[in-house]
Amino acid sequence: MNKMNAVLKLLLLATVTLLVSAQEWNNYQSLPELYRTHIDKALRDANKKFGGLHHVAYEKLLSTPKITDNNLYVNVRLIVTTCKKEPNKGFAHRDDCITQKPKTPWIDCLVCKKENGGELIDCARQVDVRSGRDIRKQCVYWTHGGATVLSQKSGNSKQELGCLGSSNPIYHSSTLLRNSEREEEGV
Repeated sequence: MNKMNAVLKLLLLATVTLLVSAQEWNNYQSLPELYRTHIDKALRDANKKFGGLHHVAYEKLLSTPKITDNNLYVNVRLIVTTCKKEPNKGFAHRDDCITQKPKTPWIDCLVCKKENGGELIDCARQVDVRSGRDIRKQCVYWTHGGATVLSQKSGNSKQELGCLGSSNPIYHSSTLLRNSEREEEGV
């Protein structure tokens, strides 16, 4: 009986953990303050570009934000709402104003750190972002990894690419580069 209770408790804990990790952050007020700081920048930019006479509001995160000392990557979807802009309320998200205005596009906003260290705020219609936006290539994407013990060979600090542990140089772009350098030097 004790084993059954322990199994049920463990199952309940796993279920709660899964539910919490699957949270989509659709409610602006439930977001951490650090996220809202950057989302507010996107709201300000989108309200200037897209709202016209109508307020632009937060709808949801499009990916998990990455905010560190070296990286910044916050991608959100905003909507043009049925509410009129109110100058005294500014551009901030308004919980009383979350109904999307008919026949208006979703707005995809990205706030990120650029390769030159500056910050990029880019808001565009989601359909335009899907077809490609060169301006977003300026971002330092958080998916770039660094040299780790798992990506090193022979104790050096260089990051190897391809299939580590393979002796075939085709799989190692850095090995190919070193081999082509040797050929140029006549080694």
